[in-house]
Amino acid sequence: MAVENIDAYGTGLSALSPAQAEAVTHDTGPCEVIAGPGSGKTLVITYRLFYLISTLNIDPSNILTITFTRLAAEEMRRRASKLLGDRAGALTIGTFHSIFYKILRHTYRFSSDNIIKFSGQSEIINEILESLRVELADRGRAVAGLINEISRVKCGSFVLKDFESAYLSSEVFETFFIRYKKRMTEMRLIDFDDMMLLSRELFRERPAVLSRWQDRFRYIQADEFQDVDPVQFELLKTLAGENENLFAVGDDDQSIYGFRGSDPGIMLHFKEDYPSARIVKLSVNYRSVPEIVDAAGIVVSENTLRIEKDIISGAEELNGKLSDWEEENAVDIREFKDREGEIGEFKENIANSGFSGVKSTAVLLRTNELLSYFAEMLSNLNIPFSCRDRIRNIYDHFIAEDILSYLSIASGDMRRSLFFRIMNRPYRGISRNSVQGESVDFREILSFHSSDVRTVCAVRRLENDLKLLSKMKPYAAVHYILKGMGYEKFIKDYAADRKVNLEELLRTAEEIKLRAKSFRSYAVWNDAIDGYRRELERIKDQGNKADTEREGLCLMTMHASKGLEFDEVFLFDVNEGIVPYHKAMLPSEIEEERRLLYVAMTRAKKRLHIWYIRDNMGKHMEPSRFLKSCQSGDGSVIAPKRRIKYAKKSKETCNKRNLSCYAARD
Repeated sequence: MAVENIDAYGTGLSALSPAQAEAVTHDTGPCEVIAGPGSGKTLVITYRLFYLISTLNIDPSNILTITFTRLAAEEMRRRASKLLGDRAGALTIGTFHSIFYKILRHTYRFSSDNIIKFSGQSEIINEILESLRVELADRGRAVAGLINEISRVKCGSFVLKDFESAYLSSEVFETFFIRYKKRMTEMRLIDFDDMMLLSRELFRERPAVLSRWQDRFRYIQADEFQDVDPVQFELLKTLAGENENLFAVGDDDQSIYGFRGSDPGIMLHFKEDYPSARIVKLSVNYRSVPEIVDAAGIVVSENTLRIEKDIISGAEELNGKLSDWEEENAVDIREFKDREGEIGEFKENIANSGFSGVKSTAVLLRTNELLSYFAEMLSNLNIPFSCRDRIRNIYDHFIAEDILSYLSIASGDMRRSLFFRIMNRPYRGISRNSVQGESVDFREILSFHSSDVRTVCAVRRLENDLKLLSKMKPYAAVHYILKGMGYEKFIKDYAADRKVNLEELLRTAEEIKLRAKSFRSYAVWNDAIDGYRRELERIKDQGNKADTEREGLCLMTMHASKGLEFDEVFLFDVNEGIVPYHKAMLPSEIEEERRLLYVAMTRAKKRLHIWYIRDNMGKHMEPSRFLKSCQSGDGSVIAPKRRIKYAKKSKETCNKRNLSCYAARD
């Protein structure tokens, strides 16, 4: 499969697999290519460009190739140039947004000044939230979430008044959405979704314009087809027109962006939209070893709304046979008492890794909260890492700032600014006027409030509590602040007054307490926090670097890992409530969570670690239900190695996708 050796005259087309060759040589009419992980999706798209131009003599300017990310578009452009030379210059390869922005610019003379950036969207949203007197605990995260929700309403099939926002009540969200659209219109600005919606409107209302673009783009290739939303699919169908030359490439099992409006059902029902469509399945995964391919296949096969496929591994074809040790340890599913156990074992694995370096290793996590936690743990262990995601620094949260202010004061830092943060959290009736100097003096505060018995008692209690805190280790101190000093009650009152999510605030407080557990003193913890901040700045500086220039292992969310591959992958905290996420309730949401785990598993080439914990800050945890396909008779979760081997030996009586057979094995 030495596809990189294909020369400019196409003599290497014979190196393609039969399924790849069938897809590459498709000429006219609709075609859906179902491309599993590592099956050569980008290869097929770029070599079909070569085939259309070199064999069918299609004018390169008549071909449109469309994808979702700038990086994917650049990679396709690079490969096309390698195959076609100067002829690749006339190709149109770009993202949905870049392509349809060009169409709008051609008709409406839009300029870059009309496109709102993320910072501009955030500013408008913050203004509207202020006008609605809405306070959110984690404003930055909420704004990013609201931008996604605006997109879902615009490009989905939701009725605005019935849409359930994760951040605002239905009534408030409806008002918020209407004001956002009005503000954008007043400022003559468009966002990415408007590019799609305005293009649809343009094609519907101006047939002559549509006809010109249909004449220009006679052949359309759509990458990552599983991620299209209804508006994007309508645009593709409209552009393809009556000749129906739509070549759609994707994998319904990798559809993980439902929160952005993507609909895997579009792939599933392609034949209904195009009855004459050719369906080609790329079923060989050239990335992952057989054990990983089989384990991932077992997991995703539990989904009911999917295109049936049987993915096999072709990794040995490219990389040679595995050693006995590699084969025996390809999939490692393990239980740990808690996250401390996970981190300890991970550190040992990194130290003893048989691979060339940590750059070929990834740690994939389900949530941004976990990303933040493990980023700090890696920083504390001096394990170098890079990250594509924006890491939320929990120490920037107001709850963390309050708790750390308590601990600073207890350690002898009597600055007025720190005291003002916490003096009435919870409420004690202390007046700001009672502190006149730059440093706090409790005698002065008591004197100022001498006529108010209740406040005097509260101040004396606070003074005694601070003395107690000064003698405690950080974990005990944070627990005492929350439970013994009434700060948890303040959090509950805060959530009720501002109508924000109490559960999230309490989870943040517990997470801060968990992080304190690793430190013997506040001074050591404070130094570690400073080091963590510096590490986050370093990672931020690396954000624009090429992958080859990044330092250390890769830490990222499962969503961000899509399209990437690593020799060794660690999946931490694969537990109920995390994978699947606790907010996933509907069957469609559970199936998307299972697809997300499938995507994460299939990033691994040689070794895959799936770890779960039994205790999270005193809370009992169960392994993810998605791992039950790898479950033994006694209920423990083990690596699926034995079951896979057994299934291969007993194909006549037990299909390897039949999970009940596995349960019967033991």
